[in-house]
Amino acid sequence: MNPSHALLKKTSTSFDVLVINANPLLNLIYGGEFKIGAINRVQTMPMVAEGKGVNVARVLALHGHRVALAGFAGGHSGAWLRDLVSDQGIEDAFTETVAPLRVGFMASKLNARHPTTVLPNGFPVTRDECKRLLERVEKRLGSVKLVIVSGSVPDPVADDLYTDLLALCAQHQVPCWMDAYGTAMKRALECPHPPALSKPNRQEFDQSHYWGRAEELHITNGDGPVKISSLHAGQWQVFPAKIKQVNPVGCGDCYLAGLAHGWLEDMPYEDCLRYAASAGAANALRQDVAMITPDEVKALMDKVRVERV
Repeated sequence: MNPSHALLKKTSTSFDVLVINANPLLNLIYGGEFKIGAINRVQTMPMVAEGKGVNVARVLALHGHRVALAGFAGGHSGAWLRDLVSDQGIEDAFTETVAPLRVGFMASKLNARHPTTVLPNGFPVTRDECKRLLERVEKRLGSVKLVIVSGSVPDPVADDLYTDLLALCAQHQVPCWMDAYGTAMKRALECPHPPALSKPNRQEFDQSHYWGRAEELHITNGDGPVKISSLHAGQWQVFPAKIKQVNPVGCGDCYLAGLAHGWLEDMPYEDCLRYAASAGAANALRQDVAMITPDEVKALMDKVRVERV
């Protein structure tokens, strides 16, 4: 077993991962050519289940892992998202809210480096709904190996949600990884039980000095090198494969999912890092988001450079 994994492993359980995406969304997607300021009649615009945690869960499911996905999802839009998630082989563990789930729109011209995205910040939730989400999560903590919390919270009422989740994970001795931002993440990093692993991007990292409280820190930077600091494995830099990007949306989520896959498969630490970087790059080669397969990821691993600092 890798030294960096020694404090994190648990025995075999019913589910591999519980992913928590408190603020998911339905995203209406168009990935072809279009003209701004004109009526664009197109053949199809699929509605896709998205959000950082949804992306992580989908990649892990595509890698054959048993994944449960929790979060808030209410109204007709929430029901639609739950149907889409279930169709992708992910266990629905969502908590229904009175307010409907947010719905966004993304248009990305072919080979455009930066797609156009419009989406609400969140939706209202209540303290009682937060309590019910925590209760639902706690019931599953005895049957998972890893918890991943990914994305923002939908309402300031939920700003203590991540702190409460970390306390539950510590109580049940389940490792919790986090990729989030905002007040909820700041409080999580300040709490008595900080995340076992955090993955901020460079901008998020520069905005707070609390990140060092995580046992392991992965700082992504677009298609640039990933910087890693681990209490157990030391300091590393990972240089992803050089590719021509098609759509960079969701690459950080795929990196985290790839890292979790490597950890769940007990890969050597350097291979975990290669797999994570390759998952992010494989996602950037596709127009759709977080739909990568193991074969696509493995094809890029030999092009990744890993250095111990």
